[in-house]
Amino acid sequence: MITSSKFRFFAIALSSLLLLQLSPAISAEPISWKQINVKDPVKPIELALTGLPAVTNPFDPAQADLWATIVTPNKTQYDVPLFWYQEYRATVNGNTPWSTAVGEPGWRLRFRSDAIGIHEVTLRGTINGTSISAPTYSITTELKHSSQIQISGRGFQRDNAPFVPIAYNIAWANRHEEKIKYERWFKAASAGGVNVARVWMASWDMGIEWIDTGLGDYTKRLGNAWALDQVFEIGAKYGVSIDLVLLNHGAFSESTNPEWFGSPYNAENGGPLKSPAEFATNETAKKFWERRLRYIAARYSASPALFTWEWWNEVNFTPISETDLSAWMISSKKALYTWDPYKHMTTTSWSSAASVRDWSPVDFVSTHVYDGSDPIKSLRNQFEAISKAVPDKPLLVAEMGSGTTSEDPFSDPYGLHLHNSQWAALFVGFGAPASYWWWDNYVDPLKLWSITSGMKKLIAGTDPVNMKPDEILGPTRTTALLLRSPEVTLGWIRHDNYQLSAKASLLLQAAITALKTKKPMQTKFPDPVVKAEAVKIPVSVAGNYVIKFMETKSGKAISTVKVATATTTLKFTVPKFTGDIAFRVEKGAA
Repeated sequence: MITSSKFRFFAIALSSLLLLQLSPAISAEPISWKQINVKDPVKPIELALTGLPAVTNPFDPAQADLWATIVTPNKTQYDVPLFWYQEYRATVNGNTPWSTAVGEPGWRLRFRSDAIGIHEVTLRGTINGTSISAPTYSITTELKHSSQIQISGRGFQRDNAPFVPIAYNIAWANRHEEKIKYERWFKAASAGGVNVARVWMASWDMGIEWIDTGLGDYTKRLGNAWALDQVFEIGAKYGVSIDLVLLNHGAFSESTNPEWFGSPYNAENGGPLKSPAEFATNETAKKFWERRLRYIAARYSASPALFTWEWWNEVNFTPISETDLSAWMISSKKALYTWDPYKHMTTTSWSSAASVRDWSPVDFVSTHVYDGSDPIKSLRNQFEAISKAVPDKPLLVAEMGSGTTSEDPFSDPYGLHLHNSQWAALFVGFGAPASYWWWDNYVDPLKLWSITSGMKKLIAGTDPVNMKPDEILGPTRTTALLLRSPEVTLGWIRHDNYQLSAKASLLLQAAITALKTKKPMQTKFPDPVVKAEAVKIPVSVAGNYVIKFMETKSGKAISTVKVATATTTLKFTVPKFTGDIAFRVEKGAA
């Protein structure tokens, strides 16, 4: 028998138990900040936050919505979201690189240091519906990060100087080998003048959400996020900025590199979408996509190495309509800028941008060109088509190759098509040399990273995108291209047979000759030699000029000549060369 007094006791006890189960857990540990990085310039300023109540899913803003207000030494103020972090350690098991979780996960905050001095950090937000705050925390930074790359007309600038992206696609590594391989790749690329790499958050490598995670909880892929941290740090170490590709077409394609079968958005896997085309319009999908976007921005937007966010790789291979895509990019950018206080540039890519596209939602154009023909011709056609549609934004060749299935190391072991693509893109009017694909099975094994050295030396101190492309009559059987400004003229002269498709034609002709003559077929052809010959170029004013000739791949100086002219036409002799040659013309003493 239960008396009334006993009943009241049990009722009170039961109520207390229910309150304990339903109320947010309160940590006995005081909320406090810990400095993780304030000195290393390849990393953002980083703090850890401890003493917060636990949540079931720290990636869900409905459970944990934490922000820091940063007041800089210059008294500017902005808000940055915190993110959930797990430390890892690169290890080696036998001959296989691996990564192992270290310690307990927790909350982190990252932000840029735009000035040396005191930054004030104020916490706000909610945990399980309960408001969270902490006293303002002051941190004295000992470094100033370089300013981020920005749009400047039809080009880019950094620290008030022109920035020309000399880039490669270095999109992924074998899982758990990122730290080893990107260290090797970025070191070699940087030595050759490369300053941008296009990196993917692909499902098979550094993507943080896939069928193994489900939607909205990235716990199982925090190792991938840590690997991408390493890539950003290695990039900053070697001066290689990252074009981060957030979505690849295969993840939402059933036809081209299809991965839709493994997508957590697929209804077959418990997701909200019956078709990948619905990704841009379905509200549930949008909610989970923006949750992922928030996490990515919180974790990487402060990195000194971030160049730009790229929404999609070759989105035309998905069934998303262009109208839906444009609206999706606009809404995604609005959401992104809620969490990226630095407002980094955005772009996207189609497999070809020569046809009319809606580029209005992004800051610059990224086209892809896979063509084995002469890049001077193919890229000139691309540039003319795109620049008519988009006359006021930077235009980049973000992927280039001779074919879409592979790059043949036997027919082109010295990177001739790679070399021609880089030079042609810049000299026909694009905002940078073409960014080649096939980094892992062609460029790196054949040690072709240094091929950009000559380009870097030629354009140093200039602003090529704002120079006028021009063409002159060159030596016999050559194409002679110029980039002109009032102060300097850059020149590139190339023999018409010094390109991959011409070599293929020579092989074909040799095969026909061998069949006719029944003699062994000629398989090797020396690079074409161009004899010394006079050329004329337009200049701004009469006077004395200095012309410096250099090798195109190495940038090695060939010769320097001084020439005077009484008109606005400058005549000089191009020395004998093999394949191609570059030159730079500037005003100087006689």
